[in-house]
Amino acid sequence: MGTPAVVDDDLRELIDELMNTGPEDEADDRDFEESMATVLSMVTDYLDDPDPPSPELADWAAAAESGAQKVVDGLASRVENLRRGLSVFAGTGRPKEAVLRKHAAWTDARRAEAAGIASAARRLREKDLRSLAARGGLVNPRMAELIASVSDAMESDVRHGHVPSPAQLAEVERLEGRVAVASVRAILLKVKLTRGAAAFAGRPGEEALAQALRGHAAAAEAQLAAARAFAGALRRFRALSADANSNPTATRVHKRPSPETEDDLAAPPPRQRRRTLDSGVQD
Repeated sequence: MGTPAVVDDDLRELIDELMNTGPEDEADDRDFEESMATVLSMVTDYLDDPDPPSPELADWAAAAESGAQKVVDGLASRVENLRRGLSVFAGTGRPKEAVLRKHAAWTDARRAEAAGIASAARRLREKDLRSLAARGGLVNPRMAELIASVSDAMESDVRHGHVPSPAQLAEVERLEGRVAVASVRAILLKVKLTRGAAAFAGRPGEEALAQALRGHAAAAEAQLAAARAFAGALRRFRALSADANSNPTATRVHKRPSPETEDDLAAPPPRQRRRTLDSGVQD
C-alpha cells in the first residue's frame, strides 16, 4: 500500500489559492487558454506551409519550442501537486475535491497544448534545417577568399615594412566592418548547424542529413578562422602605421593591401519576405 498523501504547507497554500479564486483569476485563465490555442494554431499553420521557413520564422520556432517546453515542465509540476491534493480529498464529496479535480483537468489540458506547441515548433525548426542542408552556399566562399587575400597582403606588408597610406588603411578598416557582420552571422549559423547535426546524428536514416549540416558548419568555421586571421593582421597593420606616424623618417610605400575590392563580392540574393509572429509562449 502506498504512503498516504499529506497536506503539507505547499499543498495547503495551493488549495487555499484555488478555493479563493475570483472572476479576475478566471479571466486570466481564459486569456491563457486562448493564447495557447492561438499559438498552437499559428505554429501548425506555419508547419503546413510547403515553403521552408524564413530565417526569422526559424528563429521564432526555436524560441517557441524552448518557451513551450518550460511551460510544459511548469504545468506538469502543478498537475502533480493538484493530483496529490486530489488524492487526499477524493471520495469525500467536499468542495475541495471538486475544485482540485476541475483545476487538475484544466491544467493538464494546457500542459498537453504546450507540449503540442513544443512538438510543432521543433518540427518547424527541423524543416528549416532540412532546407539548409539541401542548399549550397550558406557561407559565401568569395567572402572568405577576400578576407584571406587581404590578410595575406597585410601580413606581407608588415613583414617587408611597407607602411600603408591613410587611404589604404581606411579601405581595410571599411572591410573590417563587413568582416564583423559576416562573423556574427557565421557564429550563429555554426551553432545552429552544429546543434542540428547532433540532433539528427542519433536518428536512424538521418546520417546524410547530419553530415550535410556538419559540412555547412565547417564552412562557417573556415570563415571564422579567416576572420580571426584578418583581425590579427589588421592589428599588426595598424601598429606598423602607428609606428611610422611616430617616426617621421619612416618610408611609406603606397601599395594596396590586396588587388581585390569590396565590389568584387556579388550581392547576396534577396531573401523571401515571410510573415513572423509578434507573440510567443511565455513562462
